[in-house]
Amino acid sequence: FQLGLSLDSWESLKKYLLEKGYTEGELLEAGLLIEAENGRTHDRFRGRLMFPIRDDRGRTIGFGARALDDSLPKYLNSPQTPVFDKSGNLYGMDLAAKAIRQQDMAIIVEGYIDAITAHQNGITNAVACMGIAITEKQIIRLKKLSKNMILALDADTAGEEAMLRGVTYENTLDAEVRVVVLPEGKDPDDVIKEDIKIWQQLVKNALPIVDYTFNMITSGLDLTTPKDKSYTVDKLIPIVAEIKDQVRLAHYSQKL
Repeated sequence: FQLGLSLDSWESLKKYLLEKGYTEGELLEAGLLIEAENGRTHDRFRGRLMFPIRDDRGRTIGFGARALDDSLPKYLNSPQTPVFDKSGNLYGMDLAAKAIRQQDMAIIVEGYIDAITAHQNGITNAVACMGIAITEKQIIRLKKLSKNMILALDADTAGEEAMLRGVTYENTLDAEVRVVVLPEGKDPDDVIKEDIKIWQQLVKNALPIVDYTFNMITSGLDLTTPKDKSYTVDKLIPIVAEIKDQVRLAHYSQKL
């Protein structure tokens, strides 16, 4: 994964690359420098753990950078550049593509560490969405390798994704998307490190994303009361109405 470190210095990378013959303009365009209000430039990444982000052919196109102290933001990414489109790339895609094809399944995790831990433990069909909402561009890229997708995101993110875009993913893929239900307060990295067998079981029991949404919306409600029935219908009708597959639309209309 080629992890590295950016020095805790304002201009060490800038000086190094200028000596190599690059111009300040090129370094700004590549997202490696930032221009301050006074017109001076300095290194974007300073004193951070560096995660190179590579394209499908293994060429570095951008970076994710984690703070090593309490400074914010905790994670800093390369900006949009001529070679790096965060909304269209997935972390680890160059390493996972072959396994996704062979296993006919992609597992989408949230962060760099989740993806690295997965690969270190033999789960080589995992890619990370780098902490952003999963995009249609990413789904279309994965669809070329497999239509079977499992979301293994932190519980709050998974819920949000399921509510907002779950059915859209399925309509794009023309296939069912499933969600791994993680134990409270744990992310994939924690579960995989603790017990790989528990992780495998969670993947096996992954829920279809619409069922996951149903469970999420109705948990804690009393569906014998008119108030909670009405709330459930208001929340779920827009989601069910988006389903394009007629068989699944009928199934979830019946369920609702």
